[in-house]
Amino acid sequence: MMLRTDADNLPAPIRDELLHVTMIMFEAFEETTKGRCAEHFRAGRILTLILHGPYAEKDWGEIAPGEAFRLLAIVNYPRLARSERDWRLVRDRLRRAWEHGEISRPVRLAVESLERVNGALVEGVPHFVTIAEQGIALYQMEGLRLKEPRRLPMRERAIRGVAEFIRWHKRGTGFLAGAAFYRDRGDAPMAALMLHQACEHFYLCVLRSISLHAPRTHALDELREAAEALDPHLCSAWPRYIRFERRAFGCIRRAYVEARYGRSYRISGEELSWAFARVEILAERAACAVADHQASLAESLPALMLPPPAGPTTAVALSQRVPRANMLQRTWRTVRRAAPLPGRWNRLVRVRRFWRSESFMGWVDHLPLAIVCLCFFMAGAEATLWRIRSAQAVRSEPADLSAVLDFDVREDTVLGAVMDVAQRAGYRVKANDDIWTVRWTGAYRAKATTFDALADILYGSGLCPAIREDFITVRYCDKSSPPIAAVVEYRAEPGGNVRLSVSR
Repeated sequence: MMLRTDADNLPAPIRDELLHVTMIMFEAFEETTKGRCAEHFRAGRILTLILHGPYAEKDWGEIAPGEAFRLLAIVNYPRLARSERDWRLVRDRLRRAWEHGEISRPVRLAVESLERVNGALVEGVPHFVTIAEQGIALYQMEGLRLKEPRRLPMRERAIRGVAEFIRWHKRGTGFLAGAAFYRDRGDAPMAALMLHQACEHFYLCVLRSISLHAPRTHALDELREAAEALDPHLCSAWPRYIRFERRAFGCIRRAYVEARYGRSYRISGEELSWAFARVEILAERAACAVADHQASLAESLPALMLPPPAGPTTAVALSQRVPRANMLQRTWRTVRRAAPLPGRWNRLVRVRRFWRSESFMGWVDHLPLAIVCLCFFMAGAEATLWRIRSAQAVRSEPADLSAVLDFDVREDTVLGAVMDVAQRAGYRVKANDDIWTVRWTGAYRAKATTFDALADILYGSGLCPAIREDFITVRYCDKSSPPIAAVVEYRAEPGGNVRLSVSR
C-alpha cells in the first residue's frame, strides 16, 4: 500500500517546522553512519519518515498546544533499527533543537525496520495498522510499498489484550511489593528503583493491551505520554501542577540509572511516600483503562444466539442484584474454555503413557552413549572432508602477474589473506596499520590471475590493491563508486625537462 503524502490539515508554520525536523534528522543520521565499516551502516538508509499521532489523525483545532510530534522512521536493516545507542545522536539533536527554540514542539522518534513493519501489518497489530492508514509520509523513497494491513478480529484482539494485561500488570504488582519491602527497610534508592519498574510495567500494560505495541524505552515521561494518549484518565495518576509533584516524578524517573550507578542519588521520605501512593493509583487506573477498552471491544462483537428452551421456564424474582463480572473476567473465562476438560478424551494421553513406559526409559539410559558416538562420527567425517579438499588444492610456484593460481585462504585478517596470496605470486605487501583492524570472515577459493584474486579479496572488504613491479600497496577505497585507473606517462622535452601526463 502507498502512504499518504498530503498534510493539508496542518497550517503552513507546522509544515515548515516538520520540514526543518526532517532536515535535522537526516543530517544527524548521516553524521552517525559516516565512516563506519559495518554493512548496516555503510548501506543503511531511511526508507520513509512517517508522521503519526494527533497531528495526522485529528483536526488542527483539536490538538493540544505543545503536543509532541510523533515520527516513525523505517530503515532497511533490522540491526540498524534495534541499536538504540546508534540513534542517540539523532534524538539528542532533536531534543537540543527543541530546548534551544529551533522547533516549538518536542519530537518522539521511533525506529523500525521494513521487515518488522510489514510483519506487524500482516499480523494486524493495531498500532502499525493505524500508522499505515492515517500516517503522513514526510519523506518516502521512490518505489517503497508497504504490505496491505490485516484487520485483526475483535475476539482475537480481546484475547491477546487480556494476555498482555495479565503478564505486565502482574509484574508491576510484584515490583510494587518490592518497593514496599525496601521502603520498610529504609532503603530509599532501591524503593525508588522498584517504583520506577512498577510504573514502567503499568504503562506497558496499558500500551500492550490496547495497541499490542509499546516503544522500546525506559523513559517514564515518554511511556506516560504514550499511555495517556490512549486513555486520558491516566493523567490524574501523576499530577504535575505544582513543583513538588514534578520533582517527585523526576526522582522516580531518574532512579532507573542514578539509583543503580550513581552515588549521589537522593529522594526524601515525603517524596517517596507521595510517589508510592501515586503508583498504587496508577495500577488501579491502568486496570480500569484496560477494562474499558475490553468492554468497548465486547460491544462490537456479535451477540451469541442461544436456542429456545425445550420445556416451559419459570421466572425467578431475585431480591438482590447479582454482581456483573467485568470484561477482564469474562474474556479470561473465554480463554480458559480453550483448554480441554478433565473428563474429555485427550489425544496426548497415549503419548504421555509412552513417555512414562519402561521401554522409553530404557532408550533414555542409552541416549548419552548415542550422542557421544554421533559426535565422534561427525568429527571423523569433517576430518575426511578436510583431507579431500586439501588434496584437491593445487599449490603453484611463484609466478608473474598473469599466472593462474588455484588456492585456499583461511586467515584471521584481510592482511593475512593478502600476504598468503602475494607470497605464492612472488610479491611483497606494503600496507598501513589501519588494515589490521579489518577482519577476515571465512575462507576464499579462486582460480584466476594474481591481480584478480587479490582484487576480489580486497574489494570485498572495502580495500583497493595497487600492484607495481614487485610491491602490492593496499589502501582504502570507496565501494560506492568504481575505482579509477590512472596511467602516468613521462615525455622528455628539449632542455632536459620531463613532462608528466595522467590519462584516466
